[in-house]
Amino acid sequence: MAKVLVSNTSELLRHFTAPPFERLGLELIVATTADEARTMFAAAEPALVVIDVEIAGGGGYEVARWIKAQSPSTRVILVAGKQLSGDQMREVSKCGCDELLIAPMTADELHDVVAIQLGEPRPGTEGFAIRVELAGKQVDATVSNLSVDGVRVVVTGACTEGQPIALAITSEDQAGQTLTLKGTVVWAQPRDGKTVVGVAFGQLDAAAKAALAKLTQWQVVKDGDRIRVVLRGDFTEATRFDELLPALVGRVVFDVAQVTYMNSLGVRAWCEFLRQARIQGYEFHACSVPFILQASMVKDVIGRGTVTSFFAPFHCIGCDHQEERLLQSAAILATSFEPPVFKCPSCGGALEFDDLPERYFAFLQDDTD
Repeated sequence: MAKVLVSNTSELLRHFTAPPFERLGLELIVATTADEARTMFAAAEPALVVIDVEIAGGGGYEVARWIKAQSPSTRVILVAGKQLSGDQMREVSKCGCDELLIAPMTADELHDVVAIQLGEPRPGTEGFAIRVELAGKQVDATVSNLSVDGVRVVVTGACTEGQPIALAITSEDQAGQTLTLKGTVVWAQPRDGKTVVGVAFGQLDAAAKAALAKLTQWQVVKDGDRIRVVLRGDFTEATRFDELLPALVGRVVFDVAQVTYMNSLGVRAWCEFLRQARIQGYEFHACSVPFILQASMVKDVIGRGTVTSFFAPFHCIGCDHQEERLLQSAAILATSFEPPVFKCPSCGGALEFDDLPERYFAFLQDDTD
């Protein structure tokens, strides 16, 4: 059970009791003042700190700086108000925090950031379970890059080209129904006692192709009074969203963190889908870099919806470390489109935004009009 030190604010405490946090099993340690936060941190050594910049008795910037000095590996999330001045943005950078959030926020926004900082998977990142069999025996395997044509899999032990392989895929949103596929190993690369394997599927019937396409493209989950749609993979000329339309009733949240590529025809298909969808209201959460790049060029990619959070590229000039950080749209708007600067986890230098703000954040421009 991970320990989390959190400021005693009604919004944060309410969100931490929301359903998305139940799966994380967190132990909350609540501090009312800066001195309490320091004392509780020293006693409990929490893995994560979520601190309000306006915490009584010293301010969140100073607390974050002190915690990072005591324990650089501890993750610190700062929570600020609706507007941040240039001086405050410099304080964000100097204190060494790992993330910045703007209040008010949704429970989803807080949950995504907390899960990422704790190294926990976000909801929907595992949309299906796969069982792999070689020579009729189940083997331990890790699956990636599942598509309608084949799959890349890492298996325990040896495997050879030409060997038959069977996969049983069970989707989390299809009442436990299992899709069984047979394929052939087309390449195999031994690696540290395991084998990285490329599998090509044989001739699939139309039903199997449709089921596999759906597994690799989306997952639909009823989440309280809304529908959560987790979108995956590539949006290309082969992508069809027609079968998704009947599931979209009422309020919808699109999670597009796993959208890896969008070409012009895929963008056209997606925009047409949004125009056809009869949705009362919709939001986009945790948008991937490819999705944001397209949304900043083509407004219809977002349609009538709003983006609450998105991933953005960051780069450290000192050690060439690169990573994507999840940013809150409200945080960028609060700073007049000035991206935050974080501390590089590799060398301690400056981890800076690696794009042109006016280009990358163009999808947010309408929010300021």
